[in-house]
Order: sequence, then structure tokens, then C-alpha cells
Amino acid sequence: MDDQYRALFSRNIGLFTEEEQDVLSKSTISIAGVGGVGGLAAERLIRLGVGHLKITDPGYFEESNVNRQFGSSMLNLGQNKADVVYKQIKVINPQTQIFHSDAGIRDEKDANIFADDSDFVIDAMDHGLFKQSILLQRAARHRGIHYLFTAAIGFGVIAAVFDPEGITLEEYNGLPVDVDINDPAKLMVSMDKILPVIPSYAKDMNMLQEIINGKRPVPTNSIGAGLAAIFAASEATNVILGKDVPKAPNYTYLDLVDRRLVTQPI
Repeated sequence: MDDQYRALFSRNIGLFTEEEQDVLSKSTISIAGVGGVGGLAAERLIRLGVGHLKITDPGYFEESNVNRQFGSSMLNLGQNKADVVYKQIKVINPQTQIFHSDAGIRDEKDANIFADDSDFVIDAMDHGLFKQSILLQRAARHRGIHYLFTAAIGFGVIAAVFDPEGITLEEYNGLPVDVDINDPAKLMVSMDKILPVIPSYAKDMNMLQEIINGKRPVPTNSIGAGLAAIFAASEATNVILGKDVPKAPNYTYLDLVDRRLVTQPI
């Protein structure tokens, strides 16, 4: 660590050791999707002192993103999310090396390129992109690195860390390991897999099913998205620093309105 890096992250010491901070400075974390969860997670990771980030997102900011997504404002509607997030976070620590792309995860090649040279992969892509998520988890698994799937649920978060030696994302979601990922009908996942814990304030089951079937957008807010982002950043650093975290099939669910924490098998 050089003098500037030490100065920027001196307040971390005492929570991280000098040795742990040095590990973070040399680590690479990849984040697929920089909307409500991924964009803020990228910002938090830079402020933790992570030295290398890879971010990708093919989406563009729109008005409905302003309520929760890092980087979104009335000034950048219609602009690519990865480009905007990159411009906002690169000035936090100019030493951080950031790769950004508007390609997203379209196919196996994209997933492999994105997972290459990474120490940890965060999947913050939208609900329903199961093909892309499976490709990304397979790429991480093949490289012997951990993969985290996380999503905001109301005023809370659900997340699962996948050990490269553990179960696959297909198994976690109750799908055959050899499922045809190019057939959307084969990638239908039951509601109890996506939402194993239902918040007390989510009483409209018809609405939940419509969301899962892609007939309406997921209601979400800055609290749930922010909590999911912080949780993702925390789990990534925990794994990189060799700390024990729950692994899939265990998941972690935390809700701030219900004051509820669940960590158990799905």
C-alpha cells in the first residue's frame, strides 16, 4: 500500500488489519447489474478499499429508477447505467482500477470474460434473468470463485453465497442441472424458491404471483435496495478475507420493517 492509499483508508484499520486492507487493495470484485443494488455496492466496495472492480449493465436509467438506484437522477435519464456509475465512482479513489461495460451477460462468452481474473462475483441482475444468472454462476464455479445472488425484497434483502464446491444455482432453484437454459419455459422457478420468506406487509398473493410471472414490476425502494447493496459488499469482503459466511443452500433474509433475520436452508 502506498501513502495515499493508507491515508484514504486509515479509518478502516481497527476493523480491518493492515494485512486485510492490503488483501482488499489487491482484490478484484465483479458486479453484474449496477441498478438499485449493484451500483451502490460498487461505491461501497471502493470506499472499503477494493483495488479492482468490474461492472456491467446493458440498461439505461429511466424515471422509475430515481427512487432507489445509485447514480440515477433527472440529469442522466436515458444514459447507460454502467457508464454513469463508472463516472461517479472512479473519482472516489483514482487508484482503483475499474472495468466497465454496457454489454451485460448475454451468453457464455460474456459470463466467462466477466468472471475472468475475479476473486468474487456479485449477481445484482434483475429478477427473471435466470439464464444469465446460471451462466454467470457456472463461470464463477469453473474458476473456483464464490458467486453471490442478492435482491431487495421490500424493506429487506435476500442473498445466498455459492461456494464453487457447493450446490449449483440450478439445484438451489429446484431446476435440473442439465436444464436447457435457452428455453424460458424450462426456467420457471416456484415462488417459494424466489421468496421463501414473505414480509408481513406483502399480503396480496395475486400481486406476488403476477410479479414472478413477469406481468408487473417488483415494488421496491431505496431502503431495501441499499440494504441489499451493503449486504453484498459485506459478504464479498468477508469471503475474500477468509471469514466464514453461510453458503447455499443456506440463504440470508433480513427485513428492517418486520425486524426479522432468517439464515437457513431454502
